Amino acid sequence: MKKILIIVLLINVISAYSQPERKDSLKSYRLGEIEIYETKSQISQINKASVVDVPYYIIQSSDVLSASELQMYLPSGVIRTNSRGESMLFLRGTGERQLGLFFDGMAMNIPWDNRLDLTFVPVDIIGNIRLNLSSSSMFYGPNVLGGAVSISTIERIDPGFGLSLKLQGGDGNTQNISLLHDGKIGDLNYIANISYMKTDGFLMSKNAPDSLGNQNLNSALRTNSQQKRINAYVRGEYHFSQNTITGLSLSYTNQSKGTPPETFAGKDARFWIYPDRSRLALTFNGIHNFSNDLSVKATFWYDIFSQEINGYTGIDYKTIKETQKDDDITIGTRLSINYNLAENHSLSLIFNGFTTNHKQTVNKDPETEYSQNTISTGLEYFGSFNRFEIKAGAGLDYNSTPKTGLFKEAEGTSQNDFAGFLSLRYIITDNIAVFAGTGRRTRFPSMREQYDGALNAFKTNPDLKAETGLLNEVGFVYTRDKIDFKATAFYNIYEGLIERIRLSKEQDSLRRRMRVNYSDATISGVDLNLSFRPFMRMLLEGYFTYMSYSAEQNGKKIEQLVQKPDILAGFNLNYLFSFGLKPKLEIEYTGKQFDTDPVDNTKYVSIDPSFILNFRLSYSFNISDFVYSEIFVRLNNITDEYRLSQLGLPAPGRTFYAGLSLRL
Repeated sequence: MKKILIIVLLINVISAYSQPERKDSLKSYRLGEIEIYETKSQISQINKASVVDVPYYIIQSSDVLSASELQMYLPSGVIRTNSRGESMLFLRGTGERQLGLFFDGMAMNIPWDNRLDLTFVPVDIIGNIRLNLSSSSMFYGPNVLGGAVSISTIERIDPGFGLSLKLQGGDGNTQNISLLHDGKIGDLNYIANISYMKTDGFLMSKNAPDSLGNQNLNSALRTNSQQKRINAYVRGEYHFSQNTITGLSLSYTNQSKGTPPETFAGKDARFWIYPDRSRLALTFNGIHNFSNDLSVKATFWYDIFSQEINGYTGIDYKTIKETQKDDDITIGTRLSINYNLAENHSLSLIFNGFTTNHKQTVNKDPETEYSQNTISTGLEYFGSFNRFEIKAGAGLDYNSTPKTGLFKEAEGTSQNDFAGFLSLRYIITDNIAVFAGTGRRTRFPSMREQYDGALNAFKTNPDLKAETGLLNEVGFVYTRDKIDFKATAFYNIYEGLIERIRLSKEQDSLRRRMRVNYSDATISGVDLNLSFRPFMRMLLEGYFTYMSYSAEQNGKKIEQLVQKPDILAGFNLNYLFSFGLKPKLEIEYTGKQFDTDPVDNTKYVSIDPSFILNFRLSYSFNISDFVYSEIFVRLNNITDEYRLSQLGLPAPGRTFYAGLSLRL
């Protein structure tokens, strides 16, 4: 940390010779995008409905160390760290397993659990994050019931070469270093990145209650919140011709991390450490135009994921009482054949599928093996009639489980269901448009939800059924030179919604959790998004989401849906001085939510709202004609507010970061 701050001061002295800021030479990687639009007009018109883009400049100025810290910049989203130490994204109140998460076109969720810990995803190579809050399109494939997030890496715009170095340090002995090289030579462009991050843990708020029993009394750091991660990524793209483009990428991540235990659970808390987690993914992207009217776009991937979990006897983390090892191999594809029926009318035949194998070893027990095959296929139509646009699609989802571990009676079982959607848009004027849509999707329960006890923390429920949702929305968009505003009302109806409950002693002597299907649930609300530039050097951006929930089980109304805030809001103010200084103010608000009472599972405990204030100050300058630089300092949670990610799991308190970046 001290070394990094010294370098920052030296660069600040050099800045006396600074020159005006230059245009960045990077953009987001388009070949890995999910949806396929045939014309530029479709892109500009359709994307303003249910889609929100988080561009490169916002991601880089966030200074986050992983995608798990991006909540402030994801409208309608909340990122919650659970009792397993996994950071998950929720959109419009839906569950993390209902979210489709894609990286350069590859499905990132581990099929065994159908979710991904976002601390596993570095941000240095991200060029754009696209949120689709309706996710009804057939292009997203199966199990996408409540939103889709597409992450695209960066790509060089102009011929030549570039080199970027980023150094960052902060509280908790946090260190991050990233080196990226990019190039474009004729028909070939490529990037290569390696990064290393480590932290001893995050600081607890000084406003934390004295009753916080599992905080290390000899340290201001949250107990067992340490982490190390190394990531390497390389991708090349080659244009064989105007009609054929291919891309190949290799990504490797290795991580070790602790899991802060729940404060209320005492000896029953998870005292877990992940000593080793790794993922190696090989992804191929390609597009070929057979003619002006017929094209094929494909993504194939081969994914190897493994992790080890050590469970300890207590908070001293000295004696291991149980160990679990997981190994996953997944092969997947996403394929679409696109045909232009006429000008501004197209039809796409879509296929998504994967096969996965999961092996698990608990302590010295024999290895258990699980496998799953999931397929989704459908047709999607797009049509534009002057100012009126329509998208519609229908498909079939299929899931089978050839191997189910110890549950031999479930081997070879399968499920299937249909999917469909209709989306309409009318452009009233050049500045105003209205839109509406409805879609039905299905999510099959993951194998872990049905067959795994999570080191005896859960009672298994192999009888879990698929959950379905009818997603509805209506809204309007207003766009002018200095302002973009969007308002959306949504009403989502779910059947068989899978939620966890804590069993009573009468139901289970260990009072474990169990996943069950709610017979009916609704999530309704409104989204507001605003981007306003009152004058050239100032930018105001913000979002506001209000949500209401209701549910019933076996005809009985359920009082609350757990871990679902009623309000999410964010606001940031940016100003750029002519000499390169840029202050930034960020405000994040998370409303009231509820969790199950750990003593009486028939009752609920409220979690107070949180109001977080961040401030960033950066200075951009050119050391020479070839070296562009930025130094920054950032203070997050300025008021040191004590807040909970979920019941018993505090979030970081006031945190200071500083760093610099150099680009040649």
